[in-house]
Amino acid sequence: MERIEGSGASQLVQLIRAIGYNSDMSIELATVTAAPPELKIKVDHMNIELEKDDLIVAQSLTKYKRKVNLKSESKTKVSATNMNPEVPPFNFDPGAVFVGQGKISFTGINVSSADFSTEEAELEFIDELEEGDRVVVAGIQQGQIYIILDRAVMY
Repeated sequence: MERIEGSGASQLVQLIRAIGYNSDMSIELATVTAAPPELKIKVDHMNIELEKDDLIVAQSLTKYKRKVNLKSESKTKVSATNMNPEVPPFNFDPGAVFVGQGKISFTGINVSSADFSTEEAELEFIDELEEGDRVVVAGIQQGQIYIILDRAVMY
């Protein structure tokens, strides 16, 4: 590579032009035309729909589960509601001791201004792609495979 001349900004632009362009990958916008599991998208400049075999989807756009640990050291409000009106809500007494076999279940708990910690909780993300969603895609391998990176949002 020959010596680049000019100001710092000019040198940066020339360097990006020399090594930064990648013709093997393109970033495009597309529209979801069929929701998973039979996912299809239509890339804006193409006349055909791409099917699930042509697509790789970022996990954050799928339905999936993650294990997490939650901890709050500041005063946090945690509440739940009674989902079954025929069963009276359980009033949680933090000083109570439960002895014996069996399972204790309750339908509601309300703890205000308390520290809490939860270990090994499981979160299920259910916000997967839907028909009509606009997405940002990266075409790789000369457009043979497309990676759906994220939803596209305009303000």
